[in-house]
Amino acid sequence: MALTRRELLKYGAAGTLSLLLPIGIGARAAVVSQAATPPELNEINDWIWVSPDNQVVIGVSQCEVGQGIYTGLASVVAAEMDADWEQVSVRFVTGRDAYRQSSGGEPFPQQFVAASTSMTQFWERTRLAGAQARDLFIRAAARYWQVDAATLRTHKAEVLDDAHRRRVTYGQLIPLTRELTLNPRPHLKNRSEEQQTGMIGTALSRVDTPEKVDGSALFGIDIALPEMLTAVPWMGPSLNGKVGALRNETEIRAMPGVVDLIISRHWSTMNMVKRDPDLSPNTVLVVAKSFWQAKKAAEKLDVAWIYSEKDNFSSQTLNEDNQRALNRNQPIIATDRGDAPGAIAAARASACYHEARYQTEYVTHATLEPCNGTCLVESDRITVWGPFQGQDLTRIVLAKMFGLKPEDVTLNNTLLGGSYGRKYLPDAVMHAATASKATGKPVKVIYPRAIDIRHGYYRPGELAHYQAVLKPDGYPQALRAHCVGHGLFAQLHQHRVEELGGWDETMVECLYNTRYSIPELRVENTLVPQPISLSFLRGVGSVASLFCLESFISELSDKAGIDEYQYRYNLLHEAPEMQRVLKATADAANWSTPLPDNHYRGLAVNIWVARDEAFVSYVALALEIAVNGSDYQVTRAVCGIDCGKVINPNLIRCNIEGGIGFALTGAWYSHLHFEQGGVVESNFDDYGLLQLHEMPEIEVVILESDRPPQGCGEVSTAVVAPALASALRKATGRPWRELPLPRRLSST
Repeated sequence: MALTRRELLKYGAAGTLSLLLPIGIGARAAVVSQAATPPELNEINDWIWVSPDNQVVIGVSQCEVGQGIYTGLASVVAAEMDADWEQVSVRFVTGRDAYRQSSGGEPFPQQFVAASTSMTQFWERTRLAGAQARDLFIRAAARYWQVDAATLRTHKAEVLDDAHRRRVTYGQLIPLTRELTLNPRPHLKNRSEEQQTGMIGTALSRVDTPEKVDGSALFGIDIALPEMLTAVPWMGPSLNGKVGALRNETEIRAMPGVVDLIISRHWSTMNMVKRDPDLSPNTVLVVAKSFWQAKKAAEKLDVAWIYSEKDNFSSQTLNEDNQRALNRNQPIIATDRGDAPGAIAAARASACYHEARYQTEYVTHATLEPCNGTCLVESDRITVWGPFQGQDLTRIVLAKMFGLKPEDVTLNNTLLGGSYGRKYLPDAVMHAATASKATGKPVKVIYPRAIDIRHGYYRPGELAHYQAVLKPDGYPQALRAHCVGHGLFAQLHQHRVEELGGWDETMVECLYNTRYSIPELRVENTLVPQPISLSFLRGVGSVASLFCLESFISELSDKAGIDEYQYRYNLLHEAPEMQRVLKATADAANWSTPLPDNHYRGLAVNIWVARDEAFVSYVALALEIAVNGSDYQVTRAVCGIDCGKVINPNLIRCNIEGGIGFALTGAWYSHLHFEQGGVVESNFDDYGLLQLHEMPEIEVVILESDRPPQGCGEVSTAVVAPALASALRKATGRPWRELPLPRRLSST
């Protein structure tokens, strides 16, 4: 009997681990499947359930996208309630108001993960939940023993009466808690009390690691149900065309395993926000008994494709559109301080003037686990399984499709095999629902890699023109930045653009509110709508805008003859928090120590102010390269961060390291090309990924802070490209102003 991919992983991991570690070594919390049948649990509040045998189940409403939130938020609850971490299970929860948030510019409260706000949005809620549970058990024990509650304390899921040397477990107290109500304002632990639990500020191992190592972790693509069919979408060569005749339908239907062919719609984001009513069919779903049968049949489809008038664009025309908009110079002003245009006009012909143009490209998410979703549509209810980053959006969309209520949609969330924002959109499960309705069976839809890349929802590039006038001391007196391109908010949240008078904050992210001390500053934006569906991608607009800003700052320091570290440090004199992180990073990187021959360093900083000022994180990156002829390697990256109170340093390090690797992929390999209204790239051979041997040594410097926890999930992404560009400039003597950057210097 042949092994499945997952079985092979399980057996391989078990064999390998048995040689290395005693199975089960190390006590920690564990993950409970959302679909698992729980033991006898008693609900304490929206986040905590306790069994009579003192097992504690902690609900986490933020799905595990790889950011470690199952461990982070669960440890906040466990520490506050004084649970025994060895007896804690973590379970994804959904469907309650307590799990909904408003952040990231979304128009209504909903359950989702985005914008690095999981900890900032839920830190206080889950902390309160833990405190309520601890308070409840103490009062129950006081009633049980008929003593003053103030004389009792808790430790590892027990209430202790030290005066009488007795103890009782939380589980034993459950019957008594039913007679009590939750205290809305219980005592919250102070820093000293938190530290006594050994959880907050401690590098607890991630609760989801064991199941990912041994292969038992459930991802969307692993879903298997009785009588389940699999569907693979066929989509045309352009983004805006539609399906004409199926020329070989009879032949395809006769292929092995094929059950049905369904003409469907792959929704553009303009469709989703109801700004484009054209719902012409543009997809053929091939439904078969297995993925392989469906994929092979989809590859043989002969479809007459009808191009749209919106398909007459290419990379060249997109760039020309941006160029014309930049030259037309009719921007909307986002930031205006002093008279930057006047100062620049007066000094333009002098030696103190400097200008540069920067360009970044469209990129896609390219998640390792391709988009997928499984659905069973019945007359009065819908059940879905899969990697959903937006739980409520999925419910709402499916309910509308079939005339049901959102509460009629039961959602089973799996782990996400990479998302970076992509799996917030429920397009895959919408296709699955269409196919399930047509066949009456549960259907899993899996996008082949080419469909995933060629029919995604992309992060746009931009073109930017920077100008500056330097003072006699070399620091900028005036700076003007004009950014043009296709704005994310202009397409997805137009009201945000209208509220600001026409500029899109995603295009000037971390720029319009820069903390650099520049007396005269103007930041301008011109929107260039293009017929391409957009969506948020890790780092969002800051990856482009910060590449331009930080590269320009490095160029200015070069022009001034001042070391770029010292230049930034002095320019940030009104942002001492950022100076602190910058200095700690430079110290750890031995910035003032000369490098060996053919080694070069670059630097970049970012004060990440999240949407609607949800949080502020300070990050600096010193990146070192070694050049060998036309080849070069990033050898070391030192990243300093102040992201507020440290819940788990291990999770911060993992997020920073992952963010740097992710951003190096973007800096070197991510570039979509367009021809005749479609995407040229189709797989990882022409849309590359960072290879393991290309990953540098990374050192993360985490600074202590008295601030509440801030975001750290994507704050290290935007500093990588400008730091690398700065190092390359020092190595080659020329500026590097376009992304992606060259992987080999000879290629330029």
